Amino acid sequence: MILFRGKVFTVGALLMVFALSGEAGAEPQRSGWYVGGGIGGNWVRDMEETGWNRDTYCYPGVCDEPGPSQDIEGISIPGYRWNYDLDLDLGSAFEISIGRTFNRWRLEISAAQRKNNINQKFTSITYLDGRAGYRPSATNRVVSNSMSRIDDLTTRTLSFNVYYDFLDVFHPRITPYLGVGLGVVFGEVSGVHYSTNYKDPANPSRDLAFYNSYKDADMHDTVVVGNFYAGTDYHLTEKILAGVKLTYSIMDDLEAEAGYRKHPFNEQNPDFRFHERFSGPHQYSVMFTMKYLFAD
Repeated sequence: MILFRGKVFTVGALLMVFALSGEAGAEPQRSGWYVGGGIGGNWVRDMEETGWNRDTYCYPGVCDEPGPSQDIEGISIPGYRWNYDLDLDLGSAFEISIGRTFNRWRLEISAAQRKNNINQKFTSITYLDGRAGYRPSATNRVVSNSMSRIDDLTTRTLSFNVYYDFLDVFHPRITPYLGVGLGVVFGEVSGVHYSTNYKDPANPSRDLAFYNSYKDADMHDTVVVGNFYAGTDYHLTEKILAGVKLTYSIMDDLEAEAGYRKHPFNEQNPDFRFHERFSGPHQYSVMFTMKYLFAD
């Protein structure tokens, strides 16, 4: 969290410096409005999932006599915490923007969407206080059929950006640029699913359905995002530019809570909930872009 805030502060400081420099260096020979758009691919790295609830039940797969408020050693259960590593597939990215040029500088507002499918890898589960879960007794034959998955991550970004164009460096028609942006992300993690069903093969008539649980929810959060840009535009005509744009985005953790569709704790609390945290994703995108320049 502290590292993320430091990066956001850096982006904000760069925005202020760029904006002030742009005002100081603005020249009338190159100014005007433009609109743009881009489409391409997106990668996500360094994303993990941590979830928790305050479920006090000890379950049939662990306790010979399952029930609330104690584990097999008679110690009160404060809840459960689970952890997953998340591997995200190559996804899609697109962006629209409107901006204005001031000689070598550009100020811009952009809206972007990025979407990636998610693959979960279970890493651990503990009690909420950090204690490791206990193993069942040698006589416990209960089995559980559990399934966990997440569908995808979608981020929708609204950002204020500042760019510096390197004019006439390589060729009059080619304009490399660098930029930074600061904005908000509306994040959605879709299809957060978990289900488990208990059976006792040694006693098939034993009814353990009360302890089954099921959750399936779309989770939303809004957080700050910092963007770093690098790209190149090629002037097809005086007003139409085609280019390639690289974007690196950092954002805060996405956090949300939702209710279970079915859970043994629903008998005490019909709105019994679970909490999820998705560690701040690092997003990388490559987009092919087009811009149209309006005469000032």
